[in-house]
Amino acid sequence: MSNQEPLTSPDLPPDPNQFKLIVTLPDGTPHTMYESNPKQTQFHLDPTPNLIAIGSRGSGKSLALRMDAHMRALSIPNCNLILIRNTFKDLEKSHLIYLPQEMKLLGGSYHATSHIAYYPNGSRLFFSYVGSEKDSFNLMSAEFIGAYFDELSLIPWEYFRLLCASIRTTKEMTSKGIYPVIRAATNPLGQSASTVQHYFGYKDVDPEDDENYFPASWGSIQINMEDNPHLDIKEYKKQFAGLPDHIRKAWLEGEFQEENALFDFKPSKNGKPYHVIFDCDIKELVSKGQIYCAFDMGYFPDPAYCIWIAHLGSRYVAFHEKAWFRKIASEIAQDIKDENLKLGIKRTTMTFCDPSIDIHTGADVRTIKDTFEMNGVPMENSINNREMFAHAIHSALAEEALPGVPRLQIYNGGKYAGCPYLIKTLPMQKYDPKHPLKLANHTDDHPCCSLAYFLISSGSMERKGMTPAEAKKPWMLPKKHEKWVLGRENVRGI
Repeated sequence: MSNQEPLTSPDLPPDPNQFKLIVTLPDGTPHTMYESNPKQTQFHLDPTPNLIAIGSRGSGKSLALRMDAHMRALSIPNCNLILIRNTFKDLEKSHLIYLPQEMKLLGGSYHATSHIAYYPNGSRLFFSYVGSEKDSFNLMSAEFIGAYFDELSLIPWEYFRLLCASIRTTKEMTSKGIYPVIRAATNPLGQSASTVQHYFGYKDVDPEDDENYFPASWGSIQINMEDNPHLDIKEYKKQFAGLPDHIRKAWLEGEFQEENALFDFKPSKNGKPYHVIFDCDIKELVSKGQIYCAFDMGYFPDPAYCIWIAHLGSRYVAFHEKAWFRKIASEIAQDIKDENLKLGIKRTTMTFCDPSIDIHTGADVRTIKDTFEMNGVPMENSINNREMFAHAIHSALAEEALPGVPRLQIYNGGKYAGCPYLIKTLPMQKYDPKHPLKLANHTDDHPCCSLAYFLISSGSMERKGMTPAEAKKPWMLPKKHEKWVLGRENVRGI
């Protein structure tokens, strides 16, 4: 072995908690270039095809990612690999500055202009970034046996999936037990954080959303700063003073957070169900609570959506939902009535809706709301105001009806029971960067908007102590001197 070739092997290390990359210096002295901690070792040895290291900053995720690429390149002659970040500046600061020295130690070279690392066995490690969709398509023409994505949650998910199409190998290599892999590392904060969590962590992707998704092929390893024996954690934590809570949780504790996350949604608290409950007697809810619906119209690609909510004094329990694609109003109305029968709801249920479906376009004699009511689904106009949406949901999540019991709880009974779509999309909602108190537009905001229609309208009735039927009584009509303003409680009642 030449004096600069790596003294490494693809075989398992003698110490199961340690993975070392050792090289021989020109003077014959062995030099440990990399020594893994137990979590990094677990990352290197895991055979899962799509694997991600998730955790706090300062945990050594990026180092483990680059060293895994080095070791894979050294173990497989004449292979191509690629390491990707979202911007060139980030790539330069986190990886490229170390390449000249590392490749010298490994007996190879680094071409600083083309950003390619060349290994003595003929393998190559490319470094790139995906600042735009064009960058993704440019990389698709290449073929790699392994792709490494650093800070994956910052990369648009659709770009990541496009690049995955370039990760392939030949039958000859698979016959030798060499399979293509995707390796990633990320801090749990960014535009793709929620999708990353569902693919790698929860592994609950619906086959209807991705028919090629196989949960067994995806996995994650949690690596936090406490796993890094070289980090002075006490001093490092001082650098995070004054940061927003959602950033501190992601960077310090490795908890998943959405960029511009709007709601403080806690599925559990202190180890117990909080905003999400898993035990729910729907028959009891229907018999003891006042049942309401809330509806947001859609067609395709955004669905129409309806949610069923039980009002129990100062508590709200969202216990059922249904979404429709490419369905007209009369068909949806019939489905809502059918769902009421299945749930055992015998009395007429008021449905709160977007007031825009009660506007005559000039082309139709009846509005969408008229169509619902003619088909047996009574509706009540709510208010379409995204700042009010955010406030109503914030309040319901933050306030407690009883100690340890929030005003709003959502039932999760699995894939086809409860409100899994609402539970999935509520943490994804973001605030508008130009208006921080306002709910931003989102492709999956129909469940959130429907919930807000109910909370806004039911809130006014709770204060007045009214039912929807009582809200229609003549004494709710405005006095002559009052203005008819859209959104006033008396106007909504009419």
